[in-house]
Amino acid sequence: MPHLLAAAPGLWLTAVFVAPLLLTVALSFAHPGFGDVTFGFTLDNYRTALGGLYAQTFVQTVVLAVGCGALSVLLAMPIAYFIARHAARFAGALLAAILLPYFSSFLIRVLSWQVILASGGPVDSVLHALGLLHAPLDLIGTRAAVVIGIVYGYLPIAVLPQYVVFSRIPRSTTDAAADLGAGAWRRFTSVVLPLARPGVATAALLTAVPMLGELVVPQLLGGGRGLLLGQLLQTQYVQSQNYALGSAIAVLILVAVGVLVALLLRLTRGFDEAPR
Repeated sequence: MPHLLAAAPGLWLTAVFVAPLLLTVALSFAHPGFGDVTFGFTLDNYRTALGGLYAQTFVQTVVLAVGCGALSVLLAMPIAYFIARHAARFAGALLAAILLPYFSSFLIRVLSWQVILASGGPVDSVLHALGLLHAPLDLIGTRAAVVIGIVYGYLPIAVLPQYVVFSRIPRSTTDAAADLGAGAWRRFTSVVLPLARPGVATAALLTAVPMLGELVVPQLLGGGRGLLLGQLLQTQYVQSQNYALGSAIAVLILVAVGVLVALLLRLTRGFDEAPR
């Protein structure tokens, strides 16, 4: 009985995660047809996915995910540091305020940016009132609007892991650095930031990885222009019904995720929070 109970989670994970993954890999090597596939072995799907428009889309998506992930981490870092080190009894309330938007629909929050960034919207009115803009604001349907929407959507996810790691750094370490003559910036870059590597890496992982398959934000704020991998996958599976090519693209996304994870693990190499 103990062995059966221990095997149950493994069987569940195999059925829900491993089996679909193996099926996707098998489909990526199959011969495509409209709405069906013929199982076999061919590299034509990968040649197509790594050439022409598909390769350009793949590179654009990886660059966008890495850039927006890094921007989310950098913007979240001072917020997390302030809450962890200076907010004291208000830390819980501030974290609740950051998480509050997650109680509403992500779709509604993205659609609200269409109103905010639209010509004649709040941003347009403020920029005109300040004399910084003399023409109608035309952000909807641009890459800038996609970046704003993605960073906004994933910013709270980047705050939480960094808050956790900043709050666990003993104040005695920064006090010792101050006693040795280190200024505030030197204490942060030489003492706090190296100790915060696990939180920074986790924040980067939790933001950059889902950004590789982001579909809603590019579709609503980018107007479908500047095709990304999420839109490309939807096109192959739903419209073209080319399951073999779609599976090859999905496998390449998994490879990109694996590379990102390996790089982030390298960032935290040698870190041991509890020395033995």
